[in-house]
Amino acid sequence: MNFLNRQASGCHWLRQYRSGLVFLLMLTSSLTFSGAQAANLTPAEFKQLQEIQALQTEARWLEVKTLVQAQLSPEDSSKQVSRLMQAMLWRALAQAELQEADYAKALTAIRNAWQLKQLPEADQLNLQGLLAQLMIQQDELYQGILLFEDWLAKTPEDQQQARHYLTLAQAYSQQESWSKALPNAEEAVKRHESAPVSWLALLVGLHTRLEQWPQAVNVQKRILIQQPRQMRHWRQLAMLQYRLPTDERKDAVNPEAVASLRIAWQQQLFDRTNDYQLLSQWLNANGQPLKAAQVLADAQQQPVFTALSEEQQLVVAEQLAGLWLRAKSWGKAEQSLQQVASHTAVKDNPERSAELYKQIARLQMQQKKWQVAGETLNTLLAEYPADPAEVLLLQGIVLLQQEQVAAAEGKFQLAEQSVDPDSDKYVGKNARQWLRYIEQIRS
Repeated sequence: MNFLNRQASGCHWLRQYRSGLVFLLMLTSSLTFSGAQAANLTPAEFKQLQEIQALQTEARWLEVKTLVQAQLSPEDSSKQVSRLMQAMLWRALAQAELQEADYAKALTAIRNAWQLKQLPEADQLNLQGLLAQLMIQQDELYQGILLFEDWLAKTPEDQQQARHYLTLAQAYSQQESWSKALPNAEEAVKRHESAPVSWLALLVGLHTRLEQWPQAVNVQKRILIQQPRQMRHWRQLAMLQYRLPTDERKDAVNPEAVASLRIAWQQQLFDRTNDYQLLSQWLNANGQPLKAAQVLADAQQQPVFTALSEEQQLVVAEQLAGLWLRAKSWGKAEQSLQQVASHTAVKDNPERSAELYKQIARLQMQQKKWQVAGETLNTLLAEYPADPAEVLLLQGIVLLQQEQVAAAEGKFQLAEQSVDPDSDKYVGKNARQWLRYIEQIRS
């Protein structure tokens, strides 16, 4: 269930957070050098601000930084600037740092401008919002969240935006405070006319963290409405539905989860062999081995299967053989076992190969393919002569079915003589029963 944990990963959160940061920067870009309190500036200070504003207009940010830093650190201590002038200079420096994406230095400059409390109330509030968001971005989460919530509470309702609540949701997620993040994420989605997939994914992640499976399923379905051809969304929906309570037996899989994966399979969206294996496993668990086998057989025809290593292909082939056997599709089970037997890893293991060919021979006998079964057993006895008792017994049965009674009797006698008393007791018993049967049909 690792996919449930990805929603709160640092990189995922940070990518979403940066988009919110740009939004607030757009709000503050018009703050530079408002003339609301120009009367409180000296003529020299006002002239300096005009010069800085001209450089900003031309986007000459390096020159802005140089000029502002010189004003904030005058060599002549007798030329101290006013507190209002300092606030404006710090704000100008912050904007230059933001243009260069130096958020740490921008945070210091914004903090200094805001703490001076010299700008008009509306400007101070905007600075607080940006300061809070920069603090969150720089992992000063506790104070940043408090400051941002205070800023949002002071912001008129008609100016509150969906992204503001998204920022809080992401910040609380960074703290792993899922119960506090959730209502903010819900409010962000509610306020957006058509919330993007990344927002909905955050909401799904929060519901899963709180184990609110029905709510997570409902939001995941909204994601699929927007991106119905993305397999990862179907996969996640199925895994969420897997967690839903069900009235089925304990070992059964929620039918909704199975149905979601089947829809994705029918739409040919599977892009991993694991998808086929999972759907097959779930169908089998729900008592549908034939459908489970059909899904896995389809997997073997796909490019994702041929890209697997031989060992991985062997695992799938063995799974498929087991499903055909459970579905009592003897011919297809035989074909699958032949595939398994052809793998190098099996060929290099004589004991395993011998057991596989015995199973193949039994399937051929189950289908009354006596001639083919006899050939398989002859090959088996020739290539894997160790512990021959059971093979001789099976050969006797095949010969008897072909009405070769004398030859069958000889095989049963050899089987009885070849029995290992410690491991083949049932073979010896069966051989004696067949010999008695032959005596009866002769009498």
